[in-house]
Amino acid sequence: MAQQIKADKDYTLLTSLLQVSDILFKIRERELLSQNLSAPAAEILFLVDAMGENVTPAKITRMMLREPHSVSGLLVRMEKHGFIKRAKDMERKNHIRITLTAKGEKALKQVMKLEGTTDIIARLSTEQRKQLKTTLAALKEAGKKELHLGPKALPWP
Repeated sequence: MAQQIKADKDYTLLTSLLQVSDILFKIRERELLSQNLSAPAAEILFLVDAMGENVTPAKITRMMLREPHSVSGLLVRMEKHGFIKRAKDMERKNHIRITLTAKGEKALKQVMKLEGTTDIIARLSTEQRKQLKTTLAALKEAGKKELHLGPKALPWP
């Protein structure tokens, strides 16, 4: 019987974590409507900018922990809308490099000004943020071990 109570507490905690994630995602999606971007597309703009040079679809896939075909489809749509450019690597012909276009850089600047989710996170004290960061890092590492992900998976943040 004691094991059942432990499982219920863990499941309740997991449910709460997922609800917070869903809430933040919905807030982000709502504020991105004005930019004609989805939350995953905005995440790609941010990642491409943060990773700098030599950004490939494979690197984006690892960072987002998504299936390659999902990221590929999103990149194709983003290119059609003029946010990114996909170009073959001249040295390694089988690689594609991703860069932001001027429109993508402008969209990223606008996206970074949106404050719906940051206003919520700002409600945490410095100590609460530090604890949350530590807790999330521990959960991330445990999850990576469970999924047998190598050190290149989810390297940042």
